[in-house]
Amino acid sequence: MTPQHPNFDAHVQSAVDPIPANPLRKRAMREELLAHLIGAYEQELQESESTQIAVAEAKKRFGNLEVLREELRHSVPLLERLIFQFFTPREPIMVRWILLGIAFFLIGMSMILPAMAQIRDGKKFTSDAVIHFAIGLGIVAVGIAFSVYKVVKRSRKQTVTPR
Repeated sequence: MTPQHPNFDAHVQSAVDPIPANPLRKRAMREELLAHLIGAYEQELQESESTQIAVAEAKKRFGNLEVLREELRHSVPLLERLIFQFFTPREPIMVRWILLGIAFFLIGMSMILPAMAQIRDGKKFTSDAVIHFAIGLGIVAVGIAFSVYKVVKRSRKQTVTPR
């Protein structure tokens, strides 16, 4: 039977949990990483005869969790990453910011469309329409930039404390 250290599960969990991926893929990642960590622990235990030193050396050989997490995140296909990024409740505050960006976009469009209708109908483009168009365009630009920034930021780096 393979000796397991209770901290290994938490250590591996902290590397895999923040990754937006299918639960089956995450379980496979967890199992593989745990097997590597236990293997390293067993090797270190044969060399050192001290469990504490073996645990520390195995974790050291395991590597930096941030780098490992980033490599694991990139191993997940983009479509899967995006789907599980948005359909798993991780950071509700981030979702609110994205929704706020969409609201800005819609409010800006409600200002732009009447001005565009004046152009389409061949009416004279008044200074009020120009002001509404410019303000609406600015609000739309802010909304799009805000949403895109948050989506990109969320998909690149996701730091969530383990549950």
